[in-house]
Amino acid sequence: MKQITIEEFIEKIEAEFPDIPKGKLTPNSKFKESVDWDSINALMFIVFINIEYDVKVVADEFIKANTIQDVFDVVKKKVDQKDNDTSKLVMSDEESRAAFGALKKSVENKIDK
Repeated sequence: MKQITIEEFIEKIEAEFPDIPKGKLTPNSKFKESVDWDSINALMFIVFINIEYDVKVVADEFIKANTIQDVFDVVKKKVDQKDNDTSKLVMSDEESRAAFGALKKSVENKIDK
């Protein structure tokens, strides 16, 4: 996934929540004062993060957040962790060839029996 920036994060929040005028939010905006955080908006925000950034977040992770930057930092950390975990699953060309060679040899041995 490409690197996310605070500017893009803010633009997406403003687009998702029509009650927030475009250009109003800054990284230092108070998170809890930015939107009327009733249960519906809180749930919408969590779902928005889960869908937009393909990471799972829960309300508890935002309780300590004071600013939009704090919220962004939580999301970015999760995105970075997810990207790092995924990269561990990718094999190099050399590893792929070795794995394919071992599999091919195993299949040939079974066919020969």
